Amino acid sequence: MGAVPVSLTADGLADPLLAGLPRTFLAFVGHKEALRAVPPGAVLLAGSAACPVQMFLVGQHQYATQFHPELDVPGIVERMRTYRHSGYFRPDELDLLIQQVSTAQVRWPARILANFTARYAAY
Repeated sequence: MGAVPVSLTADGLADPLLAGLPRTFLAFVGHKEALRAVPPGAVLLAGSAACPVQMFLVGQHQYATQFHPELDVPGIVERMRTYRHSGYFRPDELDLLIQQVSTAQVRWPARILANFTARYAAY
């Protein structure tokens, strides 16, 4: 759990939901599981070192993310406290992890939600 660098693919750089984002940005993650490849017919939009599939698109409008674009620092801290004893990290590391996420500059994923709202608000 924490903030990881996520990198856009060439398809990600061209996708309207990711418009205005830098090629690499920090995002909050909180998963033990990860995809190694996109599902058949899907387009890889973003990945990271530990999780090669961070975001993909199926068709023209179905998006999936492994990172959490909706989380801010209070949200990830609450998630860490909730899952402290669930095997995502050693329970005695909680204070250190909270300190690390509290100083992380995670600001770009919120842009994805703004782009999503702008694109689909009329539907």
